[in-house]
Amino acid sequence: MLSRLAESSFWLGRYLERAEGMSRLLIEFHQLLIQDSRTHVKRGCTLISHGLGLEGEPKNARELVELAYGEPLNPGTLLGSIHSARSNARLIRDILPSDFYEAINHLNATTEEFNVSAPGRSLRVILDRLAVSNGIFEWLAPVDESAHFLTLGRSLERMDLMSRLLSLKLENEWRDQGPATTLRSVGALNTYLRERVPLTSHSVQRFLVQSETFPRSIAECAKRADTELREVATMTQLRVDDILRPIGMLESQIKYLTDDAQELEKIIFQTSFAVAQATQGIGLRFFRPIGSIVWSN
Repeated sequence: MLSRLAESSFWLGRYLERAEGMSRLLIEFHQLLIQDSRTHVKRGCTLISHGLGLEGEPKNARELVELAYGEPLNPGTLLGSIHSARSNARLIRDILPSDFYEAINHLNATTEEFNVSAPGRSLRVILDRLAVSNGIFEWLAPVDESAHFLTLGRSLERMDLMSRLLSLKLENEWRDQGPATTLRSVGALNTYLRERVPLTSHSVQRFLVQSETFPRSIAECAKRADTELREVATMTQLRVDDILRPIGMLESQIKYLTDDAQELEKIIFQTSFAVAQATQGIGLRFFRPIGSIVWSN
């Protein structure tokens, strides 16, 4: 597989997952800021925007939505991630199922009708289109290198988003609603309630880090990333042990996690660094080189 195709597949997966993650987060945070008048709205908006890595200081819920929705050229925002996903899909449209490519085009078209004043309905439409796109891919895409790179990117992005969400510590600002909002932000509330565990901030953090029943937990995403990268290594005959090291070490720490709250926070903090190291290693090993070409005699 050409390196540029592998790179576009990887980032297509990451941008699709980023769009879904930010849509879910915005729905819950916007609702929380509107309903809970007891908290300082500006302080809550600043907490959320900084946690998501957004540059700006929104003063109310509308400004937070405007900042997170962002611009097409900023892939760290919702609009930017959707446009970036479509751009990468265009680069590899010849190897994508046609229905999947059309679904991404429909997803991109929904951004033209986004309502910043009342974002709930617009965000739900985006989530519906993302669900359709993901379903079509799972149904039609061949299990080849492109699919493994896309799923690898999606798994790493889920880990990064989960780390960012847990680092927000919403319970400090919203003591009563923080744990439930954290779970709803990743679609984990129903799965958590089946565990019949008290709804506390520590138990929620531990569940989203260590759970083997929730597919978006950090532990399960790390396992999926490990599996996909090993599949790529088998197909390409390239060593990936050095790339897998930060993910493998994180898996080991999660597996033997104790009840110490500081150890849990340390794992949450290390997750983003593990994802960054793995992403850098994948880029250097599999993707197109960046820089000048030196010709030799």
